[in-house]
Amino acid sequence: MFFVCIKAPCLGLTKVCDFGLRTRSASLIIKPRLFPVKSDFTIVEEGRNQQSDSSHFVGNGSLTLVGLADSVMGLTSFLLLSSVALAITAQAQNCPVPEPGPNMNLKGNDILQNTFPDGTTVSFACDVGYQAAGGSPLITCNAGSWSPVRLKCQRKNCGSAGEVSHGQIDYPQDTLFGDTAVIICDQGYQLVGQNRLTCGKDGWEGRLPRCEAVTCRPPPMIEHGNYNPKKEEYYEYRDVVMYSCQNDYTLNGSKSLSCSENGNFMPDPPQCVVVECENPKIENAVRIEGPPPPYRYQYTVTYGCKSGYIMIGKGTLVCGIDGRWTPELPQCQSVECEDPKIENADRIEGLPPPYRPQARVRYQCKSGYTMIGQGTLVCGINGRWTPELPQCQLKSTTPATTTTTTTTTTTTTTTSGKKQTAPVTPDPNGSSHSKTGIDCSGVALCGRSNTYSHLLCLLSLWTLAIQREKTR
Repeated sequence: MFFVCIKAPCLGLTKVCDFGLRTRSASLIIKPRLFPVKSDFTIVEEGRNQQSDSSHFVGNGSLTLVGLADSVMGLTSFLLLSSVALAITAQAQNCPVPEPGPNMNLKGNDILQNTFPDGTTVSFACDVGYQAAGGSPLITCNAGSWSPVRLKCQRKNCGSAGEVSHGQIDYPQDTLFGDTAVIICDQGYQLVGQNRLTCGKDGWEGRLPRCEAVTCRPPPMIEHGNYNPKKEEYYEYRDVVMYSCQNDYTLNGSKSLSCSENGNFMPDPPQCVVVECENPKIENAVRIEGPPPPYRYQYTVTYGCKSGYIMIGKGTLVCGIDGRWTPELPQCQSVECEDPKIENADRIEGLPPPYRPQARVRYQCKSGYTMIGQGTLVCGINGRWTPELPQCQLKSTTPATTTTTTTTTTTTTTTSGKKQTAPVTPDPNGSSHSKTGIDCSGVALCGRSNTYSHLLCLLSLWTLAIQREKTR
């Protein structure tokens, strides 16, 4: 017979009979927890029987088998004892802290424990912002191991945040836990409240804002001016007011202002100012249009240059809001015509340069040249001669041509006073004088030349030779 500790840590013993025997009564012997400890074994005093006074113990961790009653035990009894001890040890192992699934943790006080006895059941709960999506939250410790975690947790969905009159709600990400909703008002309406909501553990956090129609307070008054229409309380979105100035004052800025979407009149209000431009001082110019000074805003005058001057710039001027003429004042410059340059011509009338407007000159071509155009020129107010300059071209000197094949003789007088006759034979090919067809190579008196006097000389000799032949 021997005793067995029934629970770890050992708080009580029970009698176990040897193999093949049974006890008459299953009495529980309670022992105080004051057993000596050696190494990994807990030593418990043996319960003694009538057959043996020997002490035996079997131990492993906090679970202990104690008190073999009989020193003589059969092999079968020993093996049975070993099997029972191992079974009891395996069934009594503790479990460590269980590993939770995604987005969950232990529920209640279980989160504070480090070990859990065999058979303990714990529960999981989803983290803040997550909700159960199926599966049991319970797991059980069985022989030192936990049953599988079946619970599934997913982000909480807040759904739609609602509707906003005259506005819209935008969800840039989604409607899940931690996401944001953005409220945007329609044009002409302004937001009252926060423009963002956040999806929290209990839904959308914060109050849904509203969109109210934009209104503007009355615009400011200006010195020496006024605006219309007037309203005592407020102006609605896109209402327009018009400004005006008193006499002798000019409006500098925008004439009209409108109630904008930000609740203010835009643009900035104008000013009433006194605008006066100085009397333009342009040398050698006269005012040909426009009133005399003083010159107020947008007054217009026109100037022209005196005779003999030409204007550089524009003659029409406008008085600007800044008290300056636009464009800039022009200039009147003296007009001069350039000295006419006509080749092969001489000035026969008129003065030398400089030439002012209305100045007159007259040109004549040199001898042997003919004028193309008019020789009398007048300097214009634009600095140009009228009419255009003429040209002098060389006169034509080509005589009339004749062709003959008659053979003649010429009579010449020598220094001794005797007359000689020389034949004149024209060249049938006209190689020497292609214009006249006459070859004068045989006439010594006229020489050999292609000039006009040479041809006249040959023609005279030819004519004399013909006349002599007729008189014979």
